[in-house]
Amino acid sequence: MKKNNNGGFVPGIIGAGSFGTALAVNFAKYADKVYLKCRNPEFAKKLQQCRQNFDYLPGIVLKENIIIEDTFEPVFKNANIIFLVVPSLALKSTLEEIKRYEAQFDFSEYIFINTAKGVGLNTLEMPHEVFFNILGKKMLEKYAMLSGPSFAAEVAAGLPTAVCIASSNDLLLADIKDFFKNNQNFRIYTLNDVKGLELGGALKNIIALAAGISDGLKLGYNARAALLTRGIAEITRFGEAMGADRQTFAGLSGLGDLILTSTSDLSRNRTVGLKIAQGMSLDSITHNMKMIAEGVTTTKSVHILAKQKNIYMPITEIVYLVLYEGLKPHDAIKMLLQRDIKNEFD
Repeated sequence: MKKNNNGGFVPGIIGAGSFGTALAVNFAKYADKVYLKCRNPEFAKKLQQCRQNFDYLPGIVLKENIIIEDTFEPVFKNANIIFLVVPSLALKSTLEEIKRYEAQFDFSEYIFINTAKGVGLNTLEMPHEVFFNILGKKMLEKYAMLSGPSFAAEVAAGLPTAVCIASSNDLLLADIKDFFKNNQNFRIYTLNDVKGLELGGALKNIIALAAGISDGLKLGYNARAALLTRGIAEITRFGEAMGADRQTFAGLSGLGDLILTSTSDLSRNRTVGLKIAQGMSLDSITHNMKMIAEGVTTTKSVHILAKQKNIYMPITEIVYLVLYEGLKPHDAIKMLLQRDIKNEFD
């Protein structure tokens, strides 16, 4: 791995949204320098002058050791553990920009940790597939996925958070553990099931949309509990069919993230569901949101994949019909409740 002059880790964060900024704030407590790459010069200048991200994470001061950049070059020149913290729809274009620097920097000397949760809308690719299709299959040895219940505001505030990081490379995981070992507020667990971690983080957003609709219709706590339980069963069924380990979905990136995203008012996906239940259109909801609710596009991608692979996904199907086919939320609930009775674990 590429080392800095002191032989240690220097984090570089690609993406200065809420979670990217939160990671920078957290890492700045333990690292001498943290590099935070913004999407454009205007936004970078704004952060440099204000030392706050008023657009995505207001109220949190950015320490002086957070170096704000608007290009990739200084990040790769100085950092050695790179966090890709962009929306899933922007992951491909971000990696294509990074690829332009492969003649200048040896990417095999870096650790890449992705946080994007989603399945490609047009390509149906998972994040690790997008990564190696652009940077090359050999780079999968340098790829890890971070997922778990981790709202940005709480990470930035220093509240206790636990997430999971997956990689097929145990040596890479050993380096990542070393980076996080002194972090007192952000605990990591590791595993090798990259596909399971990616799918758990993506599919829980679909169930969170459904939970928001249920809560918006005031269907009660019984309904929410049933929805989350059947939701994790649906996520696990899909994950196994896609080649993931079912045990992964009982962990932080599956059940843990599902509970958080489906029950908190901070959840963007649950908020979309609530507003749909209140009669707002999807276009008007998403148009007025600063940050992306990943579950909206993930629902369409997973719906297509489930049809192709003949995977039984009743909640996803209902959410798809509500979002994209105009099914009324009340009618959606009736459809779910009127399905044939079956064994719970079939």
